[in-house]
Amino acid sequence: MEHWLAWLLHGGFTGICMAAFAEKLVPVFPSYVLYMGIGMHMSDAAQLVAALLASSLGSTLASACWYALGRALGQHRTEALVVRAGRRAGLDAARYAMLVARCRRRPFVLVLLGQVIPVVRLCVPLIAGVLEVRPRSFLTATALGNALWNGTFLGMGFALQRHVSDPAQAGIAVVLVLLMLEALLAAMWRRRQRLGEVG
Repeated sequence: MEHWLAWLLHGGFTGICMAAFAEKLVPVFPSYVLYMGIGMHMSDAAQLVAALLASSLGSTLASACWYALGRALGQHRTEALVVRAGRRAGLDAARYAMLVARCRRRPFVLVLLGQVIPVVRLCVPLIAGVLEVRPRSFLTATALGNALWNGTFLGMGFALQRHVSDPAQAGIAVVLVLLMLEALLAAMWRRRQRLGEVG
């Protein structure tokens, strides 16, 4: 991880932007691991702000790709894709329909808040594309939401390396807690889904 981050950061603004783009486009590992790692390597506030801008740009560009895919696929194929991909996290057809309904009522709010909710942050751009949310509104809400999500973990990593004697160990502990919390929330969501089906 350390060598990979060093290679990434060697690319500066462009490297961080590309990493954020790849993470949002093909989320193979938790994004907070990436952003905490980057934050721990920022030497001052100016670098931290630059990392925030770069990562937010990369994440927003990737979200725009998902938005375009949603518009291209249409409602039924997008729903099938989202439900199939989100089944393990408890994102079934009913919850997908709920997200669509909320996006119809308040698209800006859902797109913005959707960027800070695990699992949902990956499917909201698809839904916005299906509903043909105005591109300017979508991009603004997405950029703000990405900045909030990325900035939280960049700032956390930055704070750890400045205020903790062993930031690497502390970072691992924080990531483990976040992973357990995410798994717990997913389990609770699935349990609610099963209880709903029984009821």
